[in-house]
Amino acid sequence: MGSEQPILATDHLTLEPLRADHAEPLVDLFADPELSRYYPGDLTRRENAEGMVRQRLAYSGPPELGHWAFVRDGAVVGLGHLRPSWELPDELPEIGWYLARTHGGRGLATEAARTLLRYGLSDLGLDSVWALVHTDNTPSLRLAQRLGFLRVGSGIHYGDMWHHVHVALPGRTPGLFGSLECRS
Repeated sequence: MGSEQPILATDHLTLEPLRADHAEPLVDLFADPELSRYYPGDLTRRENAEGMVRQRLAYSGPPELGHWAFVRDGAVVGLGHLRPSWELPDELPEIGWYLARTHGGRGLATEAARTLLRYGLSDLGLDSVWALVHTDNTPSLRLAQRLGFLRVGSGIHYGDMWHHVHVALPGRTPGLFGSLECRS
C-alpha cells in the first residue's frame, strides 16, 4: 500500500477519486429522499448533503483508499468508498455505495461495488473488506450477497440504525477477479 488513489474504469462507469467539482452534482443526487433513506441524516436537506460531501472530501486516511464518484457519460451518478471504517474496530476496510435511482436496475451499483472490492482484495491485497448494510435496505443486501459477502452479525451503527455486518474475503468472492483498469 502507499500509492495514490487510482481512477478505476469499468465497462459502463469511471470511478474517479472524489474531487471538489463532484460536490455539487452529489448534493443534487442526494436530493432524492430514497438515497438518504438509510443514512443517519436527512441528506435531502442541502446543508446536510453538503456536510456529508465535505466530510468525504476531507478524507485523510491511507492515500490508496478513500471515496470515489461514479461517473457515466460525464455525469456523476453515484458515490462509493473503500476506506478505514468509521464504525468498526481497528480501522477495518469498509466499502459502501450509493447510486442514483434513475440509474438503478442496470447493474451499475454491482459493477461499481465489484470494482472497488476487486481493487481492495486483489490490487491492494487487503485481508478483508467489510460492509455495513441497513437491515431494511433490500437492494444493497442483495448486492452484498451477489458480491459474495458473508453476513457475520448485526448491530447499531451510524447513529441509531440497525445494520447487518458483512465481510468479503480473498478467494471467497465469486466472479471477483476479472480485468480491472486502473489509471493514476
